[in-house]
Amino acid sequence: MEKFGIALGGGGARGLAHIGVLEVLEENKLIPSFVAGTSMGAVIGAMYCLAGSAGDLKKKAEKMIHSEEFEKFGLRKFYTKFGNVFERFKRELFEKIYLGELFFKRSYFRDEATKKLFFDLFGYAEFSDLKIPFVCNAVDIKSGEEVIFSEGRLLDAVRASCAIPGIFPPYVNKTRILVDGGVVNNIPVELVKRSGVDVILAVYLGGPPEPGGEFNTGFQINQRSLSIMKYQLDKRILAQADFVLNPAVANFHWADFSPFDELIRRGREVTRNHIKEIKSLFSFWHRFKKHLGISRRAKSLHYK
Repeated sequence: MEKFGIALGGGGARGLAHIGVLEVLEENKLIPSFVAGTSMGAVIGAMYCLAGSAGDLKKKAEKMIHSEEFEKFGLRKFYTKFGNVFERFKRELFEKIYLGELFFKRSYFRDEATKKLFFDLFGYAEFSDLKIPFVCNAVDIKSGEEVIFSEGRLLDAVRASCAIPGIFPPYVNKTRILVDGGVVNNIPVELVKRSGVDVILAVYLGGPPEPGGEFNTGFQINQRSLSIMKYQLDKRILAQADFVLNPAVANFHWADFSPFDELIRRGREVTRNHIKEIKSLFSFWHRFKKHLGISRRAKSLHYK
């Protein structure tokens, strides 16, 4: 069988769907030769490649989100639902306080809690300890350049890839100030392509902006414009993949880890539904069409 690589995209809590994807691939004896991850995709990807199996991924992720360090983050404040006027007021008040705090500090979360969380996950493990080759990305906000991690300590690399601007503290590496790789490349398909594998799978956790909505303020218009820009960039990135799995998780909030089992289930569901198509990527006919440049790329990109 030809070698294949997989790109695990960012998306916060939605990234739990990656666990379901990797579980079903493994159940079908499809083990990637190379993994690249961004943000939450970097967390799941690094955990998977360090173990060399998806067997304990769910258990380890559950332990992480129920840890004391994770609870200290207080992520619930970011996804308070608009169920009633009081909940909406709490959310709006929190957002104003949060934005005001950023004038005086680098991030909402403290560096110490972030370090402890990732140390508990990866300890002193290095890229050389991985059972499956893995890379992840971050962005240097001083130069604007994408930074690729392929050696050194795993916890440093994953911390940098997950440093959501304004939420998690940036990772300072000598002269570089590194933040979440999703700023420039939220689905690291290009990194998988560089590895020289024959087939590239991508797992995309986003989708097109929901139609409608209110755009009565400059802030709302600005946010809507950014979401459209991000989606159009994502589409261009995904066009390089041979197949894109798009779990139906786009409507879940990035900070809401409470639907733990449901997010994993949706990753399993989309992979099971497309497993025959994925297996067909390794056929002689697909290789022949790809050689002629007539294979259809990213044909599974459907939104639900």
